[in-house]
Parts: sequence; structure tokens; C-alpha cells
Amino acid sequence: MRQIQRLLVASAALAAGVALSAGGAAAQGLFDGGLGYVKGFGGATWPQNDNSELDIRGVGTLIPDSGLDFDTGYVLGIAGGYYIRPNVSAELEYTYRNADAELKGTNTDSHTTESNAWMANALYWFNPVGEGATSQLRPYAGGGLGAADFNFEQVDGLVGGDFDGDYEFAYQLIGGVAYDVNEKFTITTEVRYFGISEQDIENDTLDFKNSYQTWDLLVGAVYRF
Repeated sequence: MRQIQRLLVASAALAAGVALSAGGAAAQGLFDGGLGYVKGFGGATWPQNDNSELDIRGVGTLIPDSGLDFDTGYVLGIAGGYYIRPNVSAELEYTYRNADAELKGTNTDSHTTESNAWMANALYWFNPVGEGATSQLRPYAGGGLGAADFNFEQVDGLVGGDFDGDYEFAYQLIGGVAYDVNEKFTITTEVRYFGISEQDIENDTLDFKNSYQTWDLLVGAVYRF
């Protein structure tokens, strides 16, 4: 798992570097709406199940067969960015993820997990596809680096109450297709792989090391100004 994380982080950094150094011609009319933009997005998230073992704080006793089994959740986010080159944009983003999960080995029902992510992204917008430069479909790809937390809320019946985690290093890979409605307004559909480096999640009595990764399917809207 650590090797996969390192590979994904390296891939995200490489994608960002390539995007920042790339050039190319912009789609006809793209910048008639301005170089800055804001966007909102949302959709479904599929956190990957985790097999971390619970530990009694200060004692070191493990609770076997523990870990988190996630349900499908949702994602909401906003971002603001700027086209630093015709096909390249950089942006700052906030994203909220929420999904129910069962804490195995505790005989409790599913409860809510939450994550807040603050990311800096670089995106490369490919030239329009289809016939002619006036095609309204444009693929895009990129990556992001930042910080995110993870919290396990409303754990009724568990000793010590809710679990909280600190902000840790986060990364993501992004790929999607944009549809230019006009020179100012664009609709997007994209897939993301998002992850947070291993972190300590704890309450007053228990703690465990959690590795949090998700697949996200998102739709969004971009307004250029």
C-alpha cells in the first residue's frame, strides 16, 4: 500500500509539473469569458475499506478484526483558478467528503465519516475533440497536492466517543471532459483518485492508524470572468 501511495503521489506531482510547463493553442473563444474562473462540483465517493487495528491508548492492546467498512458517500467542493497559459490552469480548492462506515470488531452500527481537504491543483486542458476548432468538448487532466483531515463522528456506544484526526498530506489525480456551453460557462464530468497519508485517528480511549483513499465521480460547473 505504501508503494502505491508513493507512486500516486509521484504521478500527481509529475502531472502538475507537466501541466505547468506545457503550452499549446487554446480552444477558439475560450478566453473571451476571461482568464479567471470559479467552479462548484459534487457527486459520489467510494472510500476504500481499511483494515487498521484498534489500539487501547496507553496500553497497546490490539482489538483484532477491526478496521473500517465504508458505504458510498458524497462529495461537495468549490475552487477558484486562473489560466496561466492557454491550456494550463492553476487553482485552489476546498472539498468535503462524507460517507457512512462500520467500525469492525466493535458491534456498533454504521456511523458518519468526514474529510475536509484543501488542495492546490494544476490542470491541462486539451484542445477540442471532434471536427473543427469550434468543438465544445475538451478533455482535461491534472493533479493536486495539499492537506486533509479525517474524522469518525457519532460513534454511539463506543468507549471514548468520536474519533478525530489531524490534517495530513493529501494528493489527488484528476481526469475529465468539459463541455463549453458558451465562452463563459462550462459543464464538467470527471473522475478523481484522492488519498491522505497514513494518520492517527483517536478518541479518549482508543486509537488506530487509518489510510484513507477514495474514488470520486463528479459533475461540476465552471464560470470564467
